[in-house]
Amino acid sequence: MNHAHTKDNTLIKICGVSDHAAAEFAARAGADFVGVVLVESSPRFVPPALAIELARTIRNAGAIPVAVIQLPIDDATRAALSAFAVIQFHGVETPSDVAPFAQTHPQCELWKGLHFSTQTCTEWMNSGHVQRLVVDGMDPGSGASFDHRLLSALDDNTRARCLLAGGLDATNVAQSLSVARVSGVDVSSGVESSRGVKDQGMIRAFIDAVRRA
Repeated sequence: MNHAHTKDNTLIKICGVSDHAAAEFAARAGADFVGVVLVESSPRFVPPALAIELARTIRNAGAIPVAVIQLPIDDATRAALSAFAVIQFHGVETPSDVAPFAQTHPQCELWKGLHFSTQTCTEWMNSGHVQRLVVDGMDPGSGASFDHRLLSALDDNTRARCLLAGGLDATNVAQSLSVARVSGVDVSSGVESSRGVKDQGMIRAFIDAVRRA
């Protein structure tokens, strides 16, 4: 999977789509990755059967589908992962929890969503078990922001494998990128008209703002 970051190509992930229209629109609008949440406690949860269909829609529209999960998972969720190119762990997993997925799902990149700390980011990157980090605020997935200047403490290689999340929208993403200097961004609530409901105009505005940054 060759989605390398360049200065002119910040990676964009639109996360938490729950219907085919939003999934297709996000991909065709220019998102590199589109996330589908298989966590029942989330307002953006979709059941495994629908997740498989959404992954197909995302691929057909030209983006890479990402399954967002929290361990442990049931058999239906585990089976659905085969439809995805990326598995993003978004719970309290440890590197040793994630490691077996490299053998059971070799077709997938493995990502970890986490609350930012220099130590945690460094430990996950040094573990060798994940390809990217989605760096979020204190309550990952809530849309709450954090001080993006903190990422300057990370080395260049680690920052190059981070997607910034938490509190991003079309009005602030350019400034956040200039401060954080990471390879990509991840947005969910910042492109929603109400909780869990994606807005096509907001998706377009966000992607345009990133491309202009």
